Amino acid sequence: MIRFECEWCKRLKSSDEIWILGLAAEAVGITSARREISILPTWNRDNSVHPLAVHFCSHECKDDYMARLFEKEPPVSPEIVIEEKTTARAVPRRRRTMKKKRNTRRKQAA
Repeated sequence: MIRFECEWCKRLKSSDEIWILGLAAEAVGITSARREISILPTWNRDNSVHPLAVHFCSHECKDDYMARLFEKEPPVSPEIVIEEKTTARAVPRRRRTMKKKRNTRRKQAA
């Protein structure tokens, strides 16, 4: 025996009641996530046992469920943290000026 329960208030459906039926889906990707619910025009036995089926006893329960579902941001995969490495730059050596070299040469020649 299959029992149908309202997604919001958890009330059980009796066989003579007309309920609202929908199909929910969530697709989570690398950079984004998407949620959606398609409300079907009529209650259908085949669709009501679908793994993604959602059942509502009233429009109020459907509206409350959808407000709760869509008020929050869908979960997104955590961002990849990249560590930056810094390297010390070598300090350039001081070059001797040409004057000093010339002066030393002159002194040696003298």
